[in-house]
Amino acid sequence: MTHRPVHASQDDRPARFVAEAGAALDAALVAGLNAYDRTSALARFHRLSPDTIASESPDAARAALKEIERAMRGERARRGHWSYDLNRHISLLVAHRAETARLHRLLNGG
Repeated sequence: MTHRPVHASQDDRPARFVAEAGAALDAALVAGLNAYDRTSALARFHRLSPDTIASESPDAARAALKEIERAMRGERARRGHWSYDLNRHISLLVAHRAETARLHRLLNGG
């Protein structure tokens, strides 16, 4: 068996791929947060009433986060299955980040 020399550019391909994938995910999250439409994002959760979605109370914000987290657990459980949807997972992560920031603003009076 002969060994071919490994070039330095081939050695770092996996690390570069991971870094590029991470940068792409970060860009998708930032773009998603900039375009986040709270009402339409939360309307998909049938357990949340329109009153809960419109509420400015910390309890309503916690209820929204609870539903998002439940959906995220379900999506993570589907990883590797044909029904897994990376775009849905990213949109859930965007919603979770936005709603977490909203809860912090409500709790801090800002």
